[in-house]
Amino acid sequence: MEEIKTMGLVIREQSVGEADKLLTVLTPEYGKLLVTGKGVQSLRSRHMTSAQLFSYSNFVFKKSKKYFYIADSDMEECFFNIRYDIEKLSLAGYMCDVACDLALENVSDPELLRLMLNTLYALANKKHLDIELIRAAFEFRAACQAGFTPILEECGICGTEVGSYDILFDVMNGHPRCVKCQSLIKKDGLDPDGTAEITVKITPTVIAALRFIESSQVSKYLSFSLPPDELAILSHFAETYLISHLEHSFTSLKYYKNIKINGITYE
Repeated sequence: MEEIKTMGLVIREQSVGEADKLLTVLTPEYGKLLVTGKGVQSLRSRHMTSAQLFSYSNFVFKKSKKYFYIADSDMEECFFNIRYDIEKLSLAGYMCDVACDLALENVSDPELLRLMLNTLYALANKKHLDIELIRAAFEFRAACQAGFTPILEECGICGTEVGSYDILFDVMNGHPRCVKCQSLIKKDGLDPDGTAEITVKITPTVIAALRFIESSQVSKYLSFSLPPDELAILSHFAETYLISHLEHSFTSLKYYKNIKINGITYE
């Protein structure tokens, strides 16, 4: 019988019957794995905490006919503080959906796991960080790690270095446009292939933030701050960039934004 020993982060859970769960676990060596947890919803299960969403554990999985199942587990971190704040809880759920979308089965992706762990830790413990800064930085870093790293230093058309002025960023082609090149582009709102173009106006400060997010060590990629107006631009750009390249949005993102706008809180 096949056996796997690995660290893993639970990024999706689905109840099956009264006591079982079907889990999606993000691992460094094997990407995402579908795992069954028999009886893990029971208070008597020794795997109950390890089989919760956001739990990071040392697992032993064994293979049955269709799925791996939890043979042993030892929880390392559950990011429990996230559960005290519904905004953070909803954002963490969205992040897990993004990770589940980006990760592949049986394809090693330790960088995605590191990104998730560092971001969940910041969300749970770093109260001084603006939640929108965490979201925007995660979205852009995740897009870059997924292979959508854009050009940030120069105009993608003529190669002119980006200067100290606001510019339009061509989202799908992944580069900024200088003022001269933008003025020469047809004003029909279409890319050369005939599809609708997606552009976002960004500032030099936001460009600098994007460079920092993309190039920093993952343990330090949230170590920056922006004034509220610049953070709003970064947030809009990062969401647009990730969602446009993935070519779909997420119900969990809409839920998070609804909570953010309406100020829903626990009683």
